[in-house]
Amino acid sequence: MNEIQYVYDAGGNKKSVIVPIELWERTLQLRDPRPEPCNPQDYYGIYRDLIEDPKGVAEDLRKEWNRV
Repeated sequence: MNEIQYVYDAGGNKKSVIVPIELWERTLQLRDPRPEPCNPQDYYGIYRDLIEDPKGVAEDLRKEWNRV
């Protein structure tokens, strides 16, 4: 397989790389061309069974901000 070549600046710092075409094309094939959009319905109610009293939790949160 061909090797990756590094391009250095005058100070000896790596600035770029030269990648063989075969490796580049293989890398492009690994990526999913279009990721699926997020579906909120998949996550709706995810904590539904963990919170026993959601109304009580909501009321407690409201009391935090309604201090007199």
